[in-house]
Amino acid sequence: FSLPAAARRKQKWSVDPRNSAWSNDDSKFGQKMLEKMGWSKGKGLGAQEQGNPEHIRVKVKNNVLGLGATINHEDNWIAHQDDFNQLLAELNNCHGQGETESSVKKQKKTFSLEEKSKSSKKRVHYMKFAKGKDLSSRTEQDLSCIFGRRQKSAKTQERNNWLSSPGDGSNTVKSALTVQEYFAKRMAKLK
Repeated sequence: FSLPAAARRKQKWSVDPRNSAWSNDDSKFGQKMLEKMGWSKGKGLGAQEQGNPEHIRVKVKNNVLGLGATINHEDNWIAHQDDFNQLLAELNNCHGQGETESSVKKQKKTFSLEEKSKSSKKRVHYMKFAKGKDLSSRTEQDLSCIFGRRQKSAKTQERNNWLSSPGDGSNTVKSALTVQEYFAKRMAKLK
């Protein structure tokens, strides 16, 4: 019993795959122009000649990651999302988005979609339609669960406290962390 071979792909090799004819050619227009201005082979470009003296090498991209993305940065999306949420919270606090309770109460006096659909002449009042779309009756905690908002910083500090309860000889550890937060911490410790 033998395993089937991998699929073969045709490759076209040029006469000069490393493009060494171009890199060794001293009659290039750009090279001549730079040499007139004081540049010589082996020096980099820049004020202190700190640039890369080699020409740019083309790399084959055979994955579906974006340009410049590496596998190492693929797992950083959790940290990026947390940083972005923190930035938005700071911007809201800085620009006066922290509203008073009176303005919040005014916003709570919104119409009920269910009542509006009952009073309309058209036949659109279906329970699933009206109750499913109406978010005015939902609490703040329900809305944060629906839209995936993070809890306030005081609650996250409470989550970080590990609680242990004495049991019947077994050591049980309880945590208020979610699975996603637990693995995010583990990934941060590994790096």
